[in-house]
Amino acid sequence: MIRKSFPLLCSVLALSLSIGGCKQEETTTPSTAAPESLAKSAPTPPVPTVSPTMLPDVNPPLPGVEENLPWFDDFSWREFIALTWPAQTSGGPSYTRGVPNTTKPYGDVSGPLVFATWKNDYELFLPNGDPPAPWNSYASPSPCGGSLQPYPVILGSFNKYHGFNEAAFGVDTGPLISQNKQYTRYQTAMNEPQYNFIINPGSPYPGPLYLVKNLPGTGTNPPLKFTTGSIEIKAAWRVLTNVPAAQRARYYVTSAQLLDPVTGRCTATDVGLAGLHIVNKTAKFPNWVWSTFEQVDNVPAIAGETPVSSGPYGYNDPSQPQKLSKVGQPIDKCNPPVANPTPTQVIRLQPINKSTQNTNNAYRNLAGVKGTVWENYQLTLTQWPINNGTDTFPNATTPAPPTNTANTVAETWYQKSSLTTCMACHAISQAQGDDFVFFLPLGAYPQPDDPCKAVSAFTKAQKPIPMAKGPEAAAPDGQDKVVESLQKFFKEHPPGNE
Repeated sequence: MIRKSFPLLCSVLALSLSIGGCKQEETTTPSTAAPESLAKSAPTPPVPTVSPTMLPDVNPPLPGVEENLPWFDDFSWREFIALTWPAQTSGGPSYTRGVPNTTKPYGDVSGPLVFATWKNDYELFLPNGDPPAPWNSYASPSPCGGSLQPYPVILGSFNKYHGFNEAAFGVDTGPLISQNKQYTRYQTAMNEPQYNFIINPGSPYPGPLYLVKNLPGTGTNPPLKFTTGSIEIKAAWRVLTNVPAAQRARYYVTSAQLLDPVTGRCTATDVGLAGLHIVNKTAKFPNWVWSTFEQVDNVPAIAGETPVSSGPYGYNDPSQPQKLSKVGQPIDKCNPPVANPTPTQVIRLQPINKSTQNTNNAYRNLAGVKGTVWENYQLTLTQWPINNGTDTFPNATTPAPPTNTANTVAETWYQKSSLTTCMACHAISQAQGDDFVFFLPLGAYPQPDDPCKAVSAFTKAQKPIPMAKGPEAAAPDGQDKVVESLQKFFKEHPPGNE
């Protein structure tokens, strides 16, 4: 849903791309080599730490960009550990939410995790735009019918087809289907500062942000500026039906209520965490720090990566050609989910950065992580704003050679270019005035009555473009098809006309 013009888009996308006459000048990044005078006293790389407390911010100590990657990746891992720590639980009506249980060791999965006790988007976007409950309350209707019970995992919402499709550029792209012929389901949740800001943003905002009428792009409503300390997650869950016990044991597994959009009924089903996005708005990085993790069995390692899994793989069949499946039609009421869908063949298109692989290895073998289910997870990317927010790292020129820019189970078809990284995609939200956050305009009340009419213009525009090719079919820089697709999109759908 593109509601207004894109005045900031050209300053945020990482490649030079003409859009409506706007062309971003190439930015320069500081040298990645530390001066000789600093080499002798270079800061000690961060020490991997298992703690229920995440770092409040990143303090990059070196003058370059890429050389600070270990500090950003350490920040990402500290977030991941804190959010996957066992959570405190309590009785109602005021429930403990988002608080780690420090009496339990990391890796205890006998109860809910910290991020699973955060507010989900179905607690924010209620039928008829009804006011959400306070942070510590579960006094809300359930998408499964009746009232919420404390500490649930529900993969569904009052928009029944929500969570079936991957998102890209603020629109639905299509479903991701695992090798056991199950639709991957997606969950969005937020921490207390972000949730409280949305329900009561205060002046100069006209009212709660779960209502479309109060969002930017409506009247003279001002651009959003979320509270520092706001954190949002997006989890990708693999349905584990018919998955052998040995494979299941490598996932964080929980029982979730899965909403069937056709019948409207929920069924308790075991799901495994396949991917986790974490976006954190810090004081030093108000354009958010973007971190994304995956389960190591999603896809095989590629050239440039040290293998950490020998399979079987949740989203790749090694006996089949190693080409990425084409993106499918989004799931909606005109294209409902089917029984036994064809699995998506997924491959990684860019290797994970070597420095990030080293950090992963350090954390996965760290006492407190080693021997727990979390040793089967890896960071694939940390991205952050540079040059006063007009560019990002990674971008079109750094690192060189290019390394991974996407999560294989959350950004499956957008791995090749810095134009389709986390920040570049969410730059459209920033240009709309939504502070890089898509889920508000996409979920706020009211929404279109007929989801078939809401099929994204971007998805339609990219359909003829063969973006889903493997590396062997890509142009030398691996970016031409993405650039071509974006140019086509903005030519056919000029800013302000959607």
